[in-house]
Amino acid sequence: MRTDGNALNTLKGYGFKGDIVEFQGQGFIEGNLISTEDFMAMIMYAAVIGRRRQAIALLAAAFYETLERRADHAFGIIRDEDEYIQKFEFRHASILLNKDLRSAIGEWIDENQDSLLVYTKEYSIKGGQRGIYASALGKIYQLIFGMYKKSINEVLDVKYYETPKNNVHVTQLQRIAQIEDLASKYIRRKGMNPIEAINAAADALMIETEEPRLGDRITRQDVYRVLGAKKQLGCAKQKKK
Repeated sequence: MRTDGNALNTLKGYGFKGDIVEFQGQGFIEGNLISTEDFMAMIMYAAVIGRRRQAIALLAAAFYETLERRADHAFGIIRDEDEYIQKFEFRHASILLNKDLRSAIGEWIDENQDSLLVYTKEYSIKGGQRGIYASALGKIYQLIFGMYKKSINEVLDVKYYETPKNNVHVTQLQRIAQIEDLASKYIRRKGMNPIEAINAAADALMIETEEPRLGDRITRQDVYRVLGAKKQLGCAKQKKK
């Protein structure tokens, strides 16, 4: 990156300062240390200007963890740091693999324009290209949980419009990511249609149907419990006065 180039000037607009420190690792390994601010500026630049999917996925996963940590602190929930790390890794991977699957489906749609009508009729898909994407994720949910989005959210006791991937247990998120990864490969390498590829991926991974399990996150019951406790505490203080 040239010191007088437009890229560097744009990067500075995202807060990049260039605070780089040489670092001598073990043996012959050498590297550079950069500040958190510079690292954030580089990721923002890659996501916003370069539209790099890795950077976008990293930002999304990090933002989700930030909100979760704030909510945990507000409601007095204590977690092991390893749990946060595991969740972050799976969320980051899931975002990337979902983008891969959508990209593979998009390529398949472009290459099979003449047979799209037959495909959508065969699998009763409505909504055009958007419906094809939605039906693929819906199929994954059906194979893992034996039900679709609305029913999953009822079991998890979350709002009907929320994405189950954001609420299920981290181990179940991992299974979703595994199917997405393998299905995208089947679409690209074997020319399978999305539903065929997802079915084949689930078979290869020997996925068995299981009950949706809520991840370790705040539910409406938690909110009501905390608000109720605060109300009781407020009443108790008033009585003492």
